[in-house]
Amino acid sequence: MPATGNKSYHPLSLSIRLRADGFSFFVCDLQTSSLIRGEHFLQSDNLSLADQLSRELSRPDYFNRQIDQCFVLVSTPSTRVPLEEFRREDATALYEFTFASTGKDIQRVAYNILPQLECAELFAIPTEIEETILQFYPTARFFASRAILMERLMLLEEDQPQDSARLYLCPEPEGFSLFAFDGRRLRFANTFQSAAVPDALYFILNVWKSLGLDALKDRLKIVAHEDGYDEELRIDLAEYLLAIDILTPDDIFSRVPLTREKQVPLDLMALLLNRI
Repeated sequence: MPATGNKSYHPLSLSIRLRADGFSFFVCDLQTSSLIRGEHFLQSDNLSLADQLSRELSRPDYFNRQIDQCFVLVSTPSTRVPLEEFRREDATALYEFTFASTGKDIQRVAYNILPQLECAELFAIPTEIEETILQFYPTARFFASRAILMERLMLLEEDQPQDSARLYLCPEPEGFSLFAFDGRRLRFANTFQSAAVPDALYFILNVWKSLGLDALKDRLKIVAHEDGYDEELRIDLAEYLLAIDILTPDDIFSRVPLTREKQVPLDLMALLLNRI
């Protein structure tokens, strides 16, 4: 690290967002929570994802002495366990029981403790990807994307009227996640993968009914990500649910400079604003 007396040193953070089709880098100012640089990389046909990641991380834009922290957002399938029932030594077995096992040699089961939600989020990190990142940033911290969103939405929930309940719908590249809260506890969380609107409509309404929500007074809140949301799905849902709200980054993070950066995804905003 630079000498203490070097006044030109200004700490930055590098956030790596891993997706099924590639990855993104975001360099942010730790003091102002503003974006310095953002870049997206589609997976190469000629390189493995780990090799491509290593090549891009080698660039001075993303590996330099000014970057003080490295965060990694992972979007692999995840599950959650109540804290009172969570045992670290059981995390791998539980995850592999929930999802088809791909072998301990190619992935590591990690977890994030979410004390405000009183649960632990279990997710998998591809071993080759993790080793590549740690070569550059040995203290990099890994987070499950959905866990970060749940934390932020729970904080938003605390300011909502208590005379109605809410179901949050978060679009994803190949589907969506649904979250519901009961006070400071997580009531429901699940992910549905489908690009077909009729299938999505059936799943959402089935969850709505199973939670005992009222179509006249309770609210569905659709979280608009950087890619927006499915307007066709919203229109179809409006035939069954009276109250549907669209949540923008400004609604979730009021008066924060980072929300003006349209290319910054919502889970990354939540991560930076919660962790910095």
